[in-house]
This record gives sequence, structure tokens and C-alpha cells, in this order.
Amino acid sequence: MPDLIVNYPDRASDTFPLGRLRITIGRSARNDVCIPDPFASRVHAEVRREGDAYILQDLGSANGTLYNGERVEAALTLTPGGRVQIGETEIIFRDKDSGTGATMIADPAASLPEATIALNSEQRSTSGLLEAIEDARTQSSAEQPRPTAVGTIISSTRASANAVQQSDLLALISKVSVTLLSPATLDETLRQVVALVFEAVPAERCLIMLRDKAGELKIRVAQLRNSRDETGEVRVSRSIIEEVVGQGRSVLTSDAQHDPRFMSSTMTIQGIRSVLAVPLGVGERIFGMIYADSPLAEAKFSQDHLTVLTTLASVAAIRVENTRLAEDDLERERFERELSLAREIQQRFQPSSAPNVAGYEMQGISFPCYEIGGDYYDFIQRPDGRMVIALGDVSGKGTSAALLMSSLHAAMHAQIPAHKSLGETISAVNRYLAETIPMNRFITLFCAELDPETGTLSFLNAGHNPPLIAHAGGSMEQLAAGGIPLGIVADAVYREGRTQLHPGDALVIYSDGVSETQNAAGDEYGPVRLYNVVARHIETTAAGIRDKIEADLTKFAQGTPAGDDITLVIVKRQAAGVFVATSRG
Repeated sequence: MPDLIVNYPDRASDTFPLGRLRITIGRSARNDVCIPDPFASRVHAEVRREGDAYILQDLGSANGTLYNGERVEAALTLTPGGRVQIGETEIIFRDKDSGTGATMIADPAASLPEATIALNSEQRSTSGLLEAIEDARTQSSAEQPRPTAVGTIISSTRASANAVQQSDLLALISKVSVTLLSPATLDETLRQVVALVFEAVPAERCLIMLRDKAGELKIRVAQLRNSRDETGEVRVSRSIIEEVVGQGRSVLTSDAQHDPRFMSSTMTIQGIRSVLAVPLGVGERIFGMIYADSPLAEAKFSQDHLTVLTTLASVAAIRVENTRLAEDDLERERFERELSLAREIQQRFQPSSAPNVAGYEMQGISFPCYEIGGDYYDFIQRPDGRMVIALGDVSGKGTSAALLMSSLHAAMHAQIPAHKSLGETISAVNRYLAETIPMNRFITLFCAELDPETGTLSFLNAGHNPPLIAHAGGSMEQLAAGGIPLGIVADAVYREGRTQLHPGDALVIYSDGVSETQNAAGDEYGPVRLYNVVARHIETTAAGIRDKIEADLTKFAQGTPAGDDITLVIVKRQAAGVFVATSRG
């Protein structure tokens, strides 16, 4: 994967993998690559992937971007070793696949959990595993500690271990080791353990219980000796669960019907006579148990059986834990891949660059509060030259909001060419959304249509925060005409508004993540602060207004994490014959 090497003027370099479709660079901490350079704008530039190429584009920065010593005037393709200069900060594009730069090979064991590493080291030879188990078995102790590693045996069984022939025990250990070292899923591993239990002790039923991700103990396998799954209601005595999982102690009874510990338990009702139960755990953490029982009078469990089952559990615990960890890792990797794909799809929905409209500057930016967001913005040009500008906000956050945002994007691009008026377009989009999205979801949307020749602006506000027009003369105008949010009522009526964008005026559209930004005291940023920032900087560029708003938001929040996606769209009509001032942001 290509990456960016950022060489700061005053500290060590950083490396940023280009794992996303779009990477923003600038002085704001909201960027993917934050460079604390006083000559960088808040949102300065971006690198985006197009096919196999990586494109560099300046985002209207005040002081410009250099590439290999030349000022970046339009989007250009990065080449391996290419040097981007932003203020005093140098950024080198490195494509490791092309042979530029060294490729480091990570130690595959470096990131594995301790238990996994322990098992893998023992897997190198079965004899090493047997030695570890035998060393633990022959240690003398009168207490009953919990299983602590591969081969550690609950000490309560050590006194009776001498009654079991060493050769028989080692034969069992060898078989357990070989069986459990073969590749298998967690469910397959648990069934292998159950089969070994039936081979080692005269049980008629075997259960394996494990804690789930919420910490609750659940039955993962319940099987009868004849290889059939237990289909009836499975009950295990609470006193046994507390003794084994809660206290980490093994349980053995050969006459449960007359054992005072279980006289009032479910075992009496079920007619169970003999019970064996041992904990499954690694270190001090108990995460489950192996339970075996029998209703047969002749199948009495002995201390020798407990020794065998404890030995088996000691080996199985590490294998079960490692299989669980491996499957968790695979699940996490799958989720991260899906999340990365969803993020890339969402970024593709955003305009790849600001439209080039003579006499106007247009800028849009979106910072999701999670990996993916529910805000939508777009610039869509009609064949006659009119420009449709939209910003929508889906209720909710995260993946579900992003899915609804994709529906809005598809509906807008499908309906805009099919209808001449803005009202007809939004009514059609609303009908589609009302029929497809869940009843408890909705979308707010502001949509405007600009005639660049005259500056006429038709607009429609479907329940969105009223955007503002800051006029060059100092006055402010809110754009609130429209109707209810989209997706609630299929036949809702939407009313168009009309206004004028004069030379020097700026249209500012924003999501509620801007106005609802909170500081440490819980105060909201609100629209008034936004209006004041825009009014103070009305003479700067669209990118300058964007950066000033972002800087003021950051100053107000004082490090408080964003609670919602932050999206801004700025449309600035240039003043005729007047130099447009810029700002560092």
C-alpha cells in the first residue's frame, strides 16, 4: 500500500498509509493528516485514489501547494518519490509496490495474544507439550489452583493422580495433543473435546459451556454418548456452575441422588447419579467448563476420572482460547474490511472536486464523527448550465445512516434529470424515500438551483437547518422555505423559495453537526456564532470562509469530541472587478 512520509521542520517524520479513497491534509485536527504548520490552511489539500493512480489536489488553500517545486493549479497524478510542499512541511509520496523505499516485514507473532503465542511455541513438537503437562502433573501441592497454562492441572487431583497408570495418562495426553493441534473451527474443536471426554470417562452426556462476549455462560455443545446432540431441555445445577466457574474448583460426585450438596438441585429431578465438572480457563481467568454426567448406577465416576478430565481440560483450555481469539480476529478483520469498503463507497458519492463555474467559487467538506457518516453533499450540473447544490443529513449515525445516505444520493441523481423544477424533483425523491426507508428514519435536505448567468437562486428546504446568505453589504438572509423532512409522508408538499446571489455574496449551507457542536461545559455552538464568523470574513474566498468556520468550531469545542458529522458547503459569487482577499485560515 502506498503511503505519505511527512517530514516536519521541527520533529521526527511520520508515515501515513493511503488506505482510504480520500485523505485530507491540513492544520485542522479533523483532517486525516494533520500538519501543525503555520503556513498551512485548516483544510489545505487532499490525496485521492482514482483506479491505480493517486491524485493530489489543492483545496483552495491560502498559501498554495507545491509539487516537485511547481505550484499545484489543478489536480495532478503523484509519482513515486514525488515531493509535496505545504509551508515548511515536506510530504513524500512512496509507492512500495514500485520499489521506492524499503518494505518492512513484520513479525507475524508480534501482534498475537499471549495465549496464542504460548500455544504456537508448544506446537513445534508434541514431546514439548507432553513434557509441560507431565511436569505440572508431578508437582506436589495440597491446594486447588485454577488452570494457569498448557499442561497445568488443578492441584486437587494431584494426590489421586498416582492411582492412574502413568503410561495410560501419557497416552491420553498424547492423543489429546495430536487431536487438538489439528486445524479446526471453535465448534469443531469443542466437538473434538466432547469425543475425547466420552473416550476417557464413562459419561452418558457431555456439555461444554463458554462465556459469550457479554460474559454470560452459554451451552455451546450438548451431546449424548451415541453421538446424538441433546435435543431436550438442558439444565445444569446452579450450584455446580458456581463451584466450577465462579470458584474455579472441580466437582466430582458418584451418587448425586444422595449427595447433600445437590439434594435440592435439578440433578435429583433428572435422575442423574454421577457428575464430573472441571473449569476451562487460562491464567486466572475462567471462561467455561466441561461437564459430564450419567444416570447409570454402574457408571460411577472416580477420582481417577477427575484426574483424566482435568488433564484433558488443561490442554483443551488453551486450544479453545486460541481458537476463540483467532475467530475474533477474523471477525474483526472482516468487519474492518467491510467498514473500509463502506467508507470508500461513501467517499465516492462525494464530489471528487469542486465544480468550475465562471464567476463563482464552490467548496464542500464533510468530517464524519465515526468511520462513516450520514451527511450528503453534492454539486450536480444540468445540461443548460444551471447548478444544483444539495446538502442532506440522515437521522442517526454510523453504518445505517450511511446506507440511507446512499439511497438519497441515488434518488437525487435519478430524479434531477427527469424533472425541470426543483419542487417536482424533491417531491419525487421524497416519494421514493418514503416507500423505501424505515418508518423511524428521515432525511433533512436543503437543495438549491443556481443560474450562474443571473445569480438567481431557487431553493427548497426540507426540514434542514436554514442556510444563510451573507450579503456583501453586511446583511444576512436565512433560507427556510420548503416543507417537512424527506421520507415521512409520501405525498408531502414542498414549496420553492427564490432569492438572489449578488457579487460578493456567500451562500453557507451546513449540517446540524456544526450548530450543535458542544464545548466542555455542554454549550452549543449555535447559528449565531456561525453567522458572526461568516460576516467577519465575507471578503475572503469560499475556501477561506470554510476554514474560518472550522477554526472557530475547533476553538469553541476545546477538544470535546464531535457528536455528529460536520459538513459545510460554501458558494461564493466573486465581486466583479474586485480582487478577492485570501486568508491563512
